[in-house]
Amino acid sequence: MKHIFMDEQPKIPTPSPVLLRELNYTYTPVVAFVIVAIIALVLWTKRLGPTTLLAEAETIDAIVSSPQPGVLAEASKDIRIFSKVASGQIVTRVVGADPKNPIPLTAPIEGIITKIHRYPGDTNAVVAAGEPIMTITAPRPDRLIAFLRQPLTFDPKPGMKVVIRPRARSRKTFEATIDKVSPQLAPIRGALLPPGQTRVELGLPIIIEKLPADLALYAGEIVDLTIYPNDVSAPSSAPTPAAK
Repeated sequence: MKHIFMDEQPKIPTPSPVLLRELNYTYTPVVAFVIVAIIALVLWTKRLGPTTLLAEAETIDAIVSSPQPGVLAEASKDIRIFSKVASGQIVTRVVGADPKNPIPLTAPIEGIITKIHRYPGDTNAVVAAGEPIMTITAPRPDRLIAFLRQPLTFDPKPGMKVVIRPRARSRKTFEATIDKVSPQLAPIRGALLPPGQTRVELGLPIIIEKLPADLALYAGEIVDLTIYPNDVSAPSSAPTPAAK
């Protein structure tokens, strides 16, 4: 029997528009799914991942005032602006109803005299009861305050881990925990707003009180504060430097 073999016919090339359409049908759903997954992951990470914001170092300001009206007596020459004073140290005296027994006024805290409101011998040496005479500032900040901006992506709680990063003088980071959270929103301080922003913006105040002993800051200094919402523990009494 004689077999007849027919030659194979040449393949007809697929037109470019048809090929492109097939590629779109095949890969477009996959690409769209990947993009949506990436966006969802970014939003999820932003919502539950670490959040970085600005914090300001705060310190204690104590006011020296007289319990009764009178005239300021001459103070010691050591009592000047930026002079260091000890708690209980006499900083000035007020001559009141009994000129023979001036009332000694003492420093309520250890610190530095940062402002003198009334000077002995000046025209404003007459003071009223409770009127500020001088301001004494504690030698170092005792806490940080930050404001979580809206929209609030998580509920900050005491015990949440934070990492403190000074901005200029040191690259060292420090671990601590949130100690207090305000029950209401409050105006964000101007130093913690973006540059150039003048409108009032509300945020949730957060306080970090237990600062590391070797965290050297000035009152009013701005630091970067990273909050870890998923890392919550009982607030510690002695924060330690974070590993670099």
